[in-house]
Amino acid sequence: MTEEISEIIGQLVQNIDTTINGTFNAGTGLTEYCDTKWARTGKTVVDDLGNEFLIDNVVTDESLEVTSLNVPAQTLDGLTFLPGPFYISGTKLAANSEWSKFSADLTTKTPLIWLLEIIRETWFGKGDAREYETTLRMFFLDETNIADYYTQDHRREVVKPMQKLAKAFIDVVEQNRQFKTLEDYTFITFSRFGVEQDNGMFENILDANLSGVELQFTLTKYKAGCKIC
Repeated sequence: MTEEISEIIGQLVQNIDTTINGTFNAGTGLTEYCDTKWARTGKTVVDDLGNEFLIDNVVTDESLEVTSLNVPAQTLDGLTFLPGPFYISGTKLAANSEWSKFSADLTTKTPLIWLLEIIRETWFGKGDAREYETTLRMFFLDETNIADYYTQDHRREVVKPMQKLAKAFIDVVEQNRQFKTLEDYTFITFSRFGVEQDNGMFENILDANLSGVELQFTLTKYKAGCKIC
């Protein structure tokens, strides 16, 4: 059953909407957005024509300042694709092994969504519309700058975008009628992953300098064909 839950979460992750829609302002040279989601300084984004841009600055839910990586240079306008999350599941050691072997390039495996596979399941009988409930811990992580960032920099530049990525995942769950609406969930934020959490129990489990949030919640799946769904 653990494998099935891992696959279900992976499918939900794949359904996260990675697009934002902006309007280029010729007067300011900025591309304006109502929602910047998990856009981050230093990351690359792509428009709907495949043109690449490096993000130089983000004003959350207001604008992006970018540099065109194309020759000739392009302006960023309209549909914009953010880096999609890299999903892994497993225990601490298994997750680190899989993640480390995938690539030495952090940009190809961040932002990271990790489902920690210490999973508790409750199953329900025939008279219940619920098939099962499972308590999950997920981590939404991205690279951080431990040399130059102060705590507030970690929070602004990494933790806040990762919280928005976690909320985008929650939105996917909320929109899927197979699952019960999440009535409550818990965010745990940390500036440096493994240093602030659980007395450092995650330190060096993932071989990179990361920041982000942990999401704790209970996922309830309805039985196929139930009327509530």
